Amino acid sequence: MGHFKITLPNNQQGEVRWGTIRKKSLLLDLFRKNRLNNDVKKGYLVIIESASKDQKEYRLLKTKDGQWTFEDDGGFGVTPDDQISVAIRSAIDNYESQITPRQS
Repeated sequence: MGHFKITLPNNQQGEVRWGTIRKKSLLLDLFRKNRLNNDVKKGYLVIIESASKDQKEYRLLKTKDGQWTFEDDGGFGVTPDDQISVAIRSAIDNYESQITPRQS
């Protein structure tokens, strides 16, 4: 798991917590010696605190390929494509590109 903060429009900040999400295997998979789990995603929990006492929580998923996904997987709800969700995804991508430079 990891933790970082992002800056969003309207002078808002988001606290981001992330970790690896694996799809639960079937009962039969428990008895196999070679258990490969190809459905691994990176999950993000973003908490945005506003000036009022209201907190907004966003849950996002990203595939191993770096593509954002919106499926309902493992209790993560579908993330709407509204303006703040787009800003959150952009801020996370920007943060991750700064800490892990891409190789050309």
